Amino acid sequence: MLALFAIHSSNRFVHVTEVERGLACDCRCAECGEPVIARQGDVREHHFAHSSNAQPCASSYESDLHRFAKRVIVEAGGLAVPVNTAAARALGLGDDLGPCVLLTCPSIEEEAVVGNRRPDLLAATTTGVSVGIEVAYSSFCDLQKRRDYEDLCLPALEIDLQSFTPTAFNVGLVEHALLKDLACKSWLWPERLEAVELSPEPPADPPSVPAPQRHFLPEEIVEVRGRWISIKELPSGDIAIKVVRYDPDVVSVVRTVARQHSGQYRSAYFSWVIPRFRAKAARAQLRAIAAAV
Repeated sequence: MLALFAIHSSNRFVHVTEVERGLACDCRCAECGEPVIARQGDVREHHFAHSSNAQPCASSYESDLHRFAKRVIVEAGGLAVPVNTAAARALGLGDDLGPCVLLTCPSIEEEAVVGNRRPDLLAATTTGVSVGIEVAYSSFCDLQKRRDYEDLCLPALEIDLQSFTPTAFNVGLVEHALLKDLACKSWLWPERLEAVELSPEPPADPPSVPAPQRHFLPEEIVEVRGRWISIKELPSGDIAIKVVRYDPDVVSVVRTVARQHSGQYRSAYFSWVIPRFRAKAARAQLRAIAAAV
């Protein structure tokens, strides 16, 4: 298979149509690191070739497409996503929204481990909510993966790029699909509340008792070495922790606890956000530390 992608000297993963022709492309092979030439003639499909005329390295177009898609989203710092009632609530956005929202993500990690899942991207929104992003070409998330995200209470979005085959790849169209288009995006979790509410249910005898409304815990303050640590629950169920008044030793304690519980630092708020599935354990650990000193 012809190599359609390479690593530019700027360390960006680029498509052959994004660079100059020949050695002026200033790229190296994504597999072996050898300098490559961008062949952009009028006869054959545009591709990269080793400058030494060596045989092309084995590569996977699907893997390359994933890598390109991740680059685009990370560089953009967010993307437009479809919004339904369930998704809006999980994202902490409220209910009065249109069919879409621009999800701004000041922090986006590639291949971060969350519980038993490793989404292509793990994004942190400006509201402090973690969102998993999966890019799909031929392999799509099955029911088990959906259940995994549900168990983690981690909002997860799947982006369908199956129409962008090697011969149909267009940088502008792929970028539009990733960043602006809604038709190719769907939520793995949460599912549409409307679909659940409208689905017929068998009569129950006696009638089922409605689930109690969830109440968020107020801000909790624990004291370590005379300094306050704020623990605040977010609408998503995640918790945000931060040192109220700077102290390097206490900041180090908070950092250690946060990293042990999959925390992500939000520089805009000077706080660590712990995902919901680790929130209880992180809160308990901070309380124990406060009681011990």
